[in-house]
Amino acid sequence: MCYAVKLATIATIIFLTGCVGAAMSASTLAVKSGPRQELQPLAESGDSAAQYELGKSYCCMGVGFDTQTATEWLCKAARQGNADAMYELGRIYQGDVSRTMAPGQKLMQAMNAKESRPHAYLWLSLAASADHPDARARLAKLKKNINTNDGVIANRLVEA
Repeated sequence: MCYAVKLATIATIIFLTGCVGAAMSASTLAVKSGPRQELQPLAESGDSAAQYELGKSYCCMGVGFDTQTATEWLCKAARQGNADAMYELGRIYQGDVSRTMAPGQKLMQAMNAKESRPHAYLWLSLAASADHPDARARLAKLKKNINTNDGVIANRLVEA
């Protein structure tokens, strides 16, 4: 998509969402950032449930969100066997960084999300092995759409 079309699309989204989008973002920030202060010390001490919740509080789009920070905390929880964190990492690495159907977010996701199918495959495989309820279905969809090169890399990651 050329830059001018992207810019026009973004301008249209901003125009259509207007103050409603800003109000939604501000209220979401208040809801999400409140528990961070309580979760931070627990997460830093190694509590995987707190690491998962803190990661979720940063995920994934909008004011006050930071996918990189979310990924870091989710990774810490996943390394301790937290299946929910494994699933969230798989979802994020698939490029699914939007939790809502708010106007324009899915379009922005499609234009800007960085994905790594091999890493998504790895984390979803681990989540499925840990019996996460949604991981198997998401992994099956990913398997249908993964190319040969990504599949080889994914299998190497899973075997490592």
